Amino acid sequence: MKKSLVGLVLAATLSAPAFANQPIQLSVPGNNLPDGNVKGFRASLLYGQTPSVTGFQLPIFGLAESQNFTGLSVGVFFGANRVTNHSTGAKFGLVNWNDNSAQGADVGFFNYNGGQFTGLQFGTVNYTARLNGVQFGFVNATDRIEKGIQIGLINYDKSGTFVSKDLPVFPIINMRF
Repeated sequence: MKKSLVGLVLAATLSAPAFANQPIQLSVPGNNLPDGNVKGFRASLLYGQTPSVTGFQLPIFGLAESQNFTGLSVGVFFGANRVTNHSTGAKFGLVNWNDNSAQGADVGFFNYNGGQFTGLQFGTVNYTARLNGVQFGFVNATDRIEKGIQIGLINYDKSGTFVSKDLPVFPIINMRF
């Protein structure tokens, strides 16, 4: 009885960090040290995946991936960001990739958002399914500007431009309010 109680307490003690929020995490391909959600600082070297990050993230030489992200992410040496569910905050990286919704700012060479984007996309190429905010880049694309503006060499809005609903591309500036 005593041995099983000691074993149960030891197992609970060792597994508790897996369920807790970590103040610091280092992600490398296949491992998070320590495992769990992050509330604090996360560095991701080459590739790292974790469920949730709140705080500061530093992707280095690769992709930092999470389901939810809130905070500031600064990619260095080709660092990139991917959020599969919801993102709030600012992301600076070679590529910023949101599968669903995002709020805040994405600044990078290529910015992609598969759902509703509210805020600023600043990059060479910007895409979002639905835009509430500003896209500033050489090529800006959206399925629909709900409330916002595109400023760039090529501005594409699948639902039409402010000039005509039949004209999906307009240079320099496109908007809808």
